[in-house]
Amino acid sequence: MVLVCVVLAIALAIVTFILLRSRRTLAKLERGVAALGNGRPTRPIATSYSCLAGPLAHLFNIVAPKLEARIALQEQDRQQLRAVLGGMSEGVIAIDARRRLLFANASANQLFGIDADSVGRLIPELIRSTQVQGAVEATLSSPNPYQGEVTLATRESVLRIHSRILAVYGTPLPGPPPGAVLVFHDVTELRRLERMRQDFVANASHELKTPLASIKAYTETLLDWALKDETVNVRFLERIDEQAERLNQLILDMLSLARLETGQEVFEHGPLPLAPVIVACLNSHRDRADAKGLQLSLELGELDEQSEVKADEEAIRQILDNLVDNAIKYTHEGGSVRVSCRQTDDAIAVEVADSGIGIPRDELARVFERFYRVDKARSRELGGTGLGLSIVKHLVQSIDGQVTVVSRLGAGSCFTVRLPRFRPLDARI
Repeated sequence: MVLVCVVLAIALAIVTFILLRSRRTLAKLERGVAALGNGRPTRPIATSYSCLAGPLAHLFNIVAPKLEARIALQEQDRQQLRAVLGGMSEGVIAIDARRRLLFANASANQLFGIDADSVGRLIPELIRSTQVQGAVEATLSSPNPYQGEVTLATRESVLRIHSRILAVYGTPLPGPPPGAVLVFHDVTELRRLERMRQDFVANASHELKTPLASIKAYTETLLDWALKDETVNVRFLERIDEQAERLNQLILDMLSLARLETGQEVFEHGPLPLAPVIVACLNSHRDRADAKGLQLSLELGELDEQSEVKADEEAIRQILDNLVDNAIKYTHEGGSVRVSCRQTDDAIAVEVADSGIGIPRDELARVFERFYRVDKARSRELGGTGLGLSIVKHLVQSIDGQVTVVSRLGAGSCFTVRLPRFRPLDARI
């Protein structure tokens, strides 16, 4: 009887030891699984197969490192994807089948004014644009990718509303649950450049067509009957010569502007005394000013031979010629054209002011566009090509200067060109 009790006591002790050891192993397994679920690193569990939980712990030691490696790889891929999407200039949004926002990158947040707290909200609440909502519906309702354009009105200030043109590319996501990814690319500037190109082609064709039509008409008249009529033949030939000169000047201006825009016009910017160039320019236009009875005056101010700008003489001559020519051209007889200068430590400002017809306030922003004229009929009558101020703008930009205009309809205009002063240090750079 005593022996049986001893055996039972020993067996109970062994069972208790095994259970306690298994309990500790299970507790370690519980902590390891919890760490694995929370993304924290795990450590191997030391155990043996004699423990009831030994095989399970051994399996955990084999599986846990593989799961950690797979989770780390997925996290790395996720971070790379977020970095790529975050660095994109295009706006990217992902939505589910219920039209709720799943993801939006930084560009989309800036474009539509949404933030990180917007995840889970309905797209119609976040983006109040029927066109954007239409693109969302078209993407979700079709198994094929969607492509289109939308116009988005954005308020840049309290009073100013600016419209952006967005190219939309929508791709449905396979389910369940289904969803969609939409990519928005701002093509506002591209469309503006396309319109400028179309306008340029149309305007250039019109400008070339007008003198050619006149030349053709006068030539046909001369060939028909006027060549032998001494009362009109010389006058018609003079008109042909005028139109041919106008056509030649237009082509020269177009070529000059094309070279400036493509960077083919190479100027050697160096120290240039500005005063002699201004004086020479005014002297070349004085006869035209006197013929119209205009008072052409010059105020050099503090400019002297030491007042130098960093520019090419030919570029400065073209700038001044265009501005003074326009001032004389659009000033009525008996008016005045004044060229004045003032200098600061960094720049020399040249002002060309006239008492001419002036420019309406709402037209000022467009005067430097190619072929743009405030008064088209009068400009063509005076022989303008509509490219002079565009050439001025590009020449001034090539010198790192600035050109501005202030005008009032019927009260004249004042064009100001700021040119960088030449510094002796510039020659050593």
